[in-house]
Amino acid sequence: MKNNDKKVSHICLIGDDPTANLTPIIDKDIPSDRVIIAHEEHQQEQVEQLKKVIQIRGYKVEKWLIPSTFNTEEIKFNFMQLFEQEATHPSDTWLNASNGTRYQILAAFEVARAYGAHIYIVEPKYDALCWLSPENKEITPVADKIKLHEFFSVNGCKLKSQQNKNGIAPDLRVIGENWLKQADRLQTGLAKLNYLAQFTHGDTFISKEQDNAMLNDESLQWLLSDLETLALIKVDGKSVHFQNEKTRFFANGGWLEEITFSYIRNLSAEIPELQDDGHSVEIERSVNGKTIKNELDVVALVNNKLHVIECKTKKFKSGGGSDMLYKIDSLAERLGGLKCKSALVTFYPLNNSELARAYELNINIFNVNRIVNLKSSLKKWLLGNHE
Repeated sequence: MKNNDKKVSHICLIGDDPTANLTPIIDKDIPSDRVIIAHEEHQQEQVEQLKKVIQIRGYKVEKWLIPSTFNTEEIKFNFMQLFEQEATHPSDTWLNASNGTRYQILAAFEVARAYGAHIYIVEPKYDALCWLSPENKEITPVADKIKLHEFFSVNGCKLKSQQNKNGIAPDLRVIGENWLKQADRLQTGLAKLNYLAQFTHGDTFISKEQDNAMLNDESLQWLLSDLETLALIKVDGKSVHFQNEKTRFFANGGWLEEITFSYIRNLSAEIPELQDDGHSVEIERSVNGKTIKNELDVVALVNNKLHVIECKTKKFKSGGGSDMLYKIDSLAERLGGLKCKSALVTFYPLNNSELARAYELNINIFNVNRIVNLKSSLKKWLLGNHE
């Protein structure tokens, strides 16, 4: 009998890592046809988020209410009722012990073992089912099938929009790669280009006039020449006419986002575990009845873990680097859970205290010394081999 012909009901609990409840279910090589979500009354919203995604994938979902108490005997009795009910069901029963409070997991584990049920946890490090019962069963790899919109959905967010679903234009990629290779020589020019692109007149996309420092900055003039060669801008005297909003965004630091995203997209051919990616991803979530919007520069799902990448070509003002690091850490934790990885790609160096803060927050920094070889550095990071 094939695995996917076997009928299995998975019992899972609501907790901090909802993807661990989802990924075993949607793996075609792991038998499953029904999910029972054990939850407390106050967790209804989380239950509905998980239930919706599982049902869209074509699986049956049932809910089981557990008492809100610290009394393990009461919780144990509740799970005994559940497993007694499941004893009459035609499918096998497996317990996913990846989520829940410690006393809930211990109570469920003890009851499941008494009823001879298979018990597993989804181990984040290996992205695999590690079996607690039967004890000698080999770990079962979990396929990387979840997509970004599903990941965000079970984590209480909604993916509203994203750019460049099909990658970026080849000519823009060439420019971006050339600029990366000259990173150490282009810092002053890029700062001035950011300024010109940031301050344009209304909807005309015409910059302020260049001052003498700009006109005499070889790196800026080289950058403008690159853009003009591809008809992305037109230099008219001292002013720069950007073709449209997309071109203005590209010149105002968007090029680093786009080249970073193009590398992530390209790496999917080399990293089978890279299951989905996104550029300029807009996320919505509800906090105390208010809709909060966030935008992520570049994201990737690798081995069912979210990787968030912020890209900056501007110098940080005093304290700005630390503020940026806290923002990245906060967003990563809220949107991607405990397993999320985050990184900052920056053209300008962080000071020692900011670097220490990044290390403390486990944020990987791709600074000017590393972005010359950004693609290979990203590959090592995505595979977990931090430099």
